[in-house]
Amino acid sequence: MFHEHLVKMLKELNVEGSGAIPRDLASISLEFEGTNVVMTDAPPGLELSAVIGDVPGDHQEAIFLKLLRGNFLGQATKRACLGLDEEGTHIMLTAAIPTIRSYREFRDAVEDFINTVAFWKHEAVTL
Repeated sequence: MFHEHLVKMLKELNVEGSGAIPRDLASISLEFEGTNVVMTDAPPGLELSAVIGDVPGDHQEAIFLKLLRGNFLGQATKRACLGLDEEGTHIMLTAAIPTIRSYREFRDAVEDFINTVAFWKHEAVTL
C-alpha cells in the first residue's frame, strides 16, 4: 500500500516522474516546504522523520525544556516525538503511525507531520 499511496500523493502534488517509483521502495526522502521528510514503509503503518534544526550552542537548557514540554502528551506534536539525532547536533521530529488503512489516512498523516515540522521550526528559532 505504501507504493500506491505514495504514487497517488505525488501525482496530486504534480511531481514529475511519480509513476516511476520502484514498487519495492521501502523509504524515500521528499522535500516539502523546504524540509526533507523521510517516509518509511512500516506495514501496516508508516514512519516519518525530519530535521527541525541545529541544536543551538547557547540556551540549550531552554530549548530542551521547550522540546520536553512539546512532547508532553503529544499535544504540541500531534503525537509525533521531538528529540535529537544520534550525534546530538540536530533537533528531530519523528512519528510512527501504527496503521494506515486508506489513502486519506496516509495523506492526512503526512500533512499533519509537515505542519508540525513547520510549527516547530518556527518555535526553535523564536527562543
